[in-house]
Amino acid sequence: MQRFLAGIMIVFVALIYFVYNFYYSVNFPYQDDFLLIQFIDTISQGGSGVSEVIRELFRTFNDHKAAVPRFVSLVNYHLTGYLDYRAYIVIVSVNVCYIFYFLYLQFRKLNLPLWYFLPAAFLFFQPLYHEISNWALTGLQHSFLTAFTVTAIMLVSRRTNGAFVGAMFCCFLATFTHGNGILSFPAIIFYFLCVKDFRGAILTALFMIGCFLIYIIGYESGQAGRLPTSIISFLASLFGFVGSSMSLWWAPELWSAIWGVVIVAFVVFIVVKIAQTYYGKQVVIKPGTVELISLFAFIFITSFVVALFRSWAGSTIASRFQIYASLATVIFYLLLLGYTPFFRRTRVVSILIGLSIFYWIYSYYKFTEMIAAQKTVYLADVYNWKTNHNMFSVEKSILRNADFYLTTAYQKGFFRIPQPVVEKAQLDSMFAAQPLATADHGVYVEEWKVDRRSRDTTELLTFYFVSSILSPERKGLTGDRFMVLKDRARGQVHLVNANPKVEARREILTAGNYYKPGFKVLFRIDDLAPGSYDAGILDVSGNGEKTFTRLDKALLVTTSRIAVQ
Repeated sequence: MQRFLAGIMIVFVALIYFVYNFYYSVNFPYQDDFLLIQFIDTISQGGSGVSEVIRELFRTFNDHKAAVPRFVSLVNYHLTGYLDYRAYIVIVSVNVCYIFYFLYLQFRKLNLPLWYFLPAAFLFFQPLYHEISNWALTGLQHSFLTAFTVTAIMLVSRRTNGAFVGAMFCCFLATFTHGNGILSFPAIIFYFLCVKDFRGAILTALFMIGCFLIYIIGYESGQAGRLPTSIISFLASLFGFVGSSMSLWWAPELWSAIWGVVIVAFVVFIVVKIAQTYYGKQVVIKPGTVELISLFAFIFITSFVVALFRSWAGSTIASRFQIYASLATVIFYLLLLGYTPFFRRTRVVSILIGLSIFYWIYSYYKFTEMIAAQKTVYLADVYNWKTNHNMFSVEKSILRNADFYLTTAYQKGFFRIPQPVVEKAQLDSMFAAQPLATADHGVYVEEWKVDRRSRDTTELLTFYFVSSILSPERKGLTGDRFMVLKDRARGQVHLVNANPKVEARREILTAGNYYKPGFKVLFRIDDLAPGSYDAGILDVSGNGEKTFTRLDKALLVTTSRIAVQ
């Protein structure tokens, strides 16, 4: 009965993760997602033979040769005639479940009750790495390369020639999925060294060299790579990358680095035990250990490379890398179960289950705000693109550079967008029906100066937050809140995300209110053309019901500032 209930709970946690990501996904591209549109636009122009398609598949973009995601989009295009970014999110969720299945297979080798595995589900199926689970191209890259890596580890553990060839093919696919995919080869080499199979290690190294030579054909260096300027920042990034599942709390860089040191230290302890077999010592190595630490080797080498080339710009803790942090924490837990009798005690496991449930709940609390805001950004840009041929989700420079293929793709129909949540005629009628409000909505503007560092320079950016914490009344957990801006001179109407700030934790616990009243809207200085804009707030509930509130302030935009009037 315990096994059945534990299995139901694990499936339930995974199902919540799946449904949550699907609910907050929108069939709309964001930033690097444009790469897939450009790829389909290039090969759909006619006259592209097999060699041309292969060349485009393996073309370098910002350090990466994203051949596998491009191939997924190619299959999607041929099956449906358009690119479905929401379907890619579903594929990512399936990949994440498959990666978790690898962890389960290693746990099963310990012959422990299934409920001991519950903490792994709560620690893994949560939105810490939301940029993977809700950003199509990034999700395809990181989930596929990790899935290929764990598949390669499972194959080489069979110790057959056919399985070895399959593992090398998986590592090849990982290499041409994301830039750090080639590091799957060292993970396999590490596996062979652990089992003292030197022939397998040498052959894997030869395959890696051959794959690397193919990779550098036509390679173009990205703009983020530079050697670190401080050993402290390098080490903080190195261990913080591994331990960043602790970044939910206060002082995230500190606690992530400490947690990373603890995990790495314990894995080194296990590796030292395995190394003793080289000296003829009899050492008990639990089943599944080598597979787990081989995956950890991939994570740690990835952390080292990222810290080596990215830590110059600050912490490398980023959501798109934190699937590795979640994996590292689960690996650490499974190794503790295998090698420390203390953590196999019923009472200790029960406490860990409780702590992991708290972590799981807190993660959803922590990140739902930004995930919901991103969904609203996409929904707003569905309207903006259809109505004004514009977007606010990306900088204007990105949109200008991509316009030559975005417009073509939209006209051809393979850049297809869903139905907007509202039409311009409805918004015009809402403004016409409500005169300028007389009540004070407490609208104010904050100006933020931000330094954005690149390899060659530091750029000073200015962001404006147009906000209120008074009105309209708080929105529910579901639904979306938009600011509606009507250009007085040109008559254009724009939508932007206006989801409000989150309430204090005490208010959430005592009153059940997740959002505060009011709204918050982010603008870059060049998002809007200079002019005066009438403003309102539009709430669209989960069932499509619309509520419009006219604001008492208008937005005044110049080439140098944004203010309310």
